[in-house]
Amino acid sequence: MIDFSQAVTAEQKRAVEYQSSLATAHSQRRAAYQQESDPLRLEIAYDALVQGAVPDFSAWVELVTTIKARYPLPAPIEA
Repeated sequence: MIDFSQAVTAEQKRAVEYQSSLATAHSQRRAAYQQESDPLRLEIAYDALVQGAVPDFSAWVELVTTIKARYPLPAPIEA
C-alpha cells in the first residue's frame, strides 16, 4: 500500500520554492542596504545637518532603486 500522506503536490512545491526565493532576495537586499545604501544615507543626513541644509537623498534613492533591480523579488504565485 502506498502512503500518500507524505506526498507533496506541485502547488506545495511551488509555494516552498517561492518562499525560499523571497527569503533569498530579502537577505541579499538587506546585506546590500547595510553595505551600500545605509552608509550613504547617513553621510547625506549628517552633512546636511552640519551645514544646516535640507538633505538631498536623491543619490540614496537611486542606489536603493539599483539594489532592488539587482535583487528582484520573485513573481507572486498565481492561484
